[in-house]
Amino acid sequence: MKVSVELSLYPLQETYEKEIIEFIHGLYDYQEIEVFTNAMSTYLVGEWKIVMNALTIELEKIYSLINTASTVIKIINRPLPVQDGFLQF
Repeated sequence: MKVSVELSLYPLQETYEKEIIEFIHGLYDYQEIEVFTNAMSTYLVGEWKIVMNALTIELEKIYSLINTASTVIKIINRPLPVQDGFLQF
């Protein structure tokens, strides 16, 4: 099953940019996943098991570097055209 995931990582510390960028770069290493970023969040599109495995691995890595962090994840069970940007209705 293909999924679309929107996530935001919030390290609860004074400096945080390095850890967020490192986390996003880790996601780009998974060639089976499409990764799109903007100023507020990161989007992933791919097969459920591959996306969930990548998130587990990359979040464990970054959580080992950050004392406390909040992560917000939204999942929809189909691919969305996130590469097209904002939708107009």
